[in-house]
Amino acid sequence: TSFDCSGLTSWCYAKAGLYIPRTAQAQYNFMQHIPLSQAQAGDLIFFHSTYITSDYVTHVGIYAGNNRMYHAGDPIGYTYILGSDLEKYLIGAGRIKQ
Repeated sequence: TSFDCSGLTSWCYAKAGLYIPRTAQAQYNFMQHIPLSQAQAGDLIFFHSTYITSDYVTHVGIYAGNNRMYHAGDPIGYTYILGSDLEKYLIGAGRIKQ
């Protein structure tokens, strides 16, 4: 596929009839921030500094429940958040503002 992380999340949300911005940083800025402990399936999970860029937020996935997310990793699919290599970069979760 040719999805990057934020392309995958914006495409999935669009399929559900919801608009979110295109980049991980813009998606983070757009969302209501919540702790991972309050995340529900469909919320976004954000990570910082996973590669060098001027943006703080560099990776995003869709929370699937039970400490798992769906994201554009290598390969695209499900992965655990806590206990993974990504855990040290975890910022928290985000939900569309009501």
